[in-house]
Amino acid sequence: MSADGKIYITISDSRESEIIKGTKINAPSEGKKEKEKTTTSDFIKHQFFNFIESEAKQMVNYTLGNIGNFTGDYNAQRQVNFGLSAASVITNIGMSALAGSKFGIPGAIAGAVVAATSQAVSFGLQLRTQNLEITKQNYSIGQLKQLSGLDGLTNGSRI
Repeated sequence: MSADGKIYITISDSRESEIIKGTKINAPSEGKKEKEKTTTSDFIKHQFFNFIESEAKQMVNYTLGNIGNFTGDYNAQRQVNFGLSAASVITNIGMSALAGSKFGIPGAIAGAVVAATSQAVSFGLQLRTQNLEITKQNYSIGQLKQLSGLDGLTNGSRI
């Protein structure tokens, strides 16, 4: 708005050092180079911090994933893996409830229920796959016993 109370609109392809009509005030302008440098440096900072965060997570996951290999304590490795899995499940359910909370309390409940159901199905499938693998291994062991003559109960050989 100028000093005479009127609004003047100027259409131009140049944004540098425009003078507001009816006044001696220059329109605020930010140089394109300054803006580009700011966004480039912000982008570089953002990428650097993402890189550092990614590398830190990778180191922690590698260390936690190899406790059994480093120390020989495979029971501790199994417990750590179980704890990480439980934390992941709880986090997923919590994040789903948080996302659903945008639609109020019923949305939060629905999000948590859907996530919990998904995690339960995933756990059931994983358990079924593990049991199937154990069955396959036991069958293979039985076949090797038969071929090598170590199955004294069924083939009459001495062990």
